[in-house]
Amino acid sequence: MTLISLDTNIIFSTLNLGDANHAVARALVGQMGATELMILSPPVFTELCASKTWLQIEGWLNLSGIEVIWEMPPAVWERAGQTFRAYADQRRNRVLPRRIAADFLIAAHAEHHGASLLTFDDTVYQAVFPDVKRIPLP
Repeated sequence: MTLISLDTNIIFSTLNLGDANHAVARALVGQMGATELMILSPPVFTELCASKTWLQIEGWLNLSGIEVIWEMPPAVWERAGQTFRAYADQRRNRVLPRRIAADFLIAAHAEHHGASLLTFDDTVYQAVFPDVKRIPLP
């Protein structure tokens, strides 16, 4: 069974009926959830906590069968830091969107656990995580 790591933007789109990507996100999560093990990283969990109550998050995770994999050893943090720096260097030399540290932690966590990444923010991951398999969006 393949691990699919969900980025925060996928979850927010899934939960928000008014989001422009709601239907796509729901379809992808529903389709993949039937055959793959979907996971969250601790940074995604933390970002969810900023907009939902613990009971809402816990209920949604229980209903969806999505697991939080809490393990983030030093190698994950180191990789996130290295790629954050590499991205900042690339950003200075060309037009790339500004990103936050959580984005790099999410990708480093997926990479560490051998998970594919499902996200709407592909630019950051293509630039500095070329080996992390990303799920193509329709």
